[in-house]
Amino acid sequence: MKFRRYLLALSVSAATITGAAGAMAADCSSQNAPGWDVLDRAAQAGDCANNRLQSYRNNVDQNVQNREQNLRQGYDNRVNDMKQDTVGRWDSARDNAEQKLADQRSRVDDKIQNGRDRLDAIRNAPKNRLNDLRNAGSQERQRWDNLKEGTRSNIDSFLGGGSQQGNQ
Repeated sequence: MKFRRYLLALSVSAATITGAAGAMAADCSSQNAPGWDVLDRAAQAGDCANNRLQSYRNNVDQNVQNREQNLRQGYDNRVNDMKQDTVGRWDSARDNAEQKLADQRSRVDDKIQNGRDRLDAIRNAPKNRLNDLRNAGSQERQRWDNLKEGTRSNIDSFLGGGSQQGNQ
């Protein structure tokens, strides 16, 4: 008798638990067990819960992987952007520095060349003066010779021009 009461209490509690498990597994589409087969329905409910848990874990794992991948990609993009900004800044700064250096070099080269030209002018000044003095006499003689020739040709044309007209 006690055994029958125990069995009755067990079946009632099993039906309650199985009903609750069946209610939780209501979204499972493969419930082939008849309504009176409590153990099959409990097993199906357990399988359904296990499938849902596995699906949930897969979704969570996939979401975690996606988030990690998105975070990694965002981090990599950010690092690349920062590198590009830094490289661009340093490149332009380097280019500016190179341009300034080239400008300074050209200014120094110009100053050196101007100094060389001045030294050459100072060094050549006495020689040029001496040459001018030497050439002054010949230039003056050339000027007098040109003037003499010009005067002679003018006089000859004046005097000879009348006689040439008379001879014709």
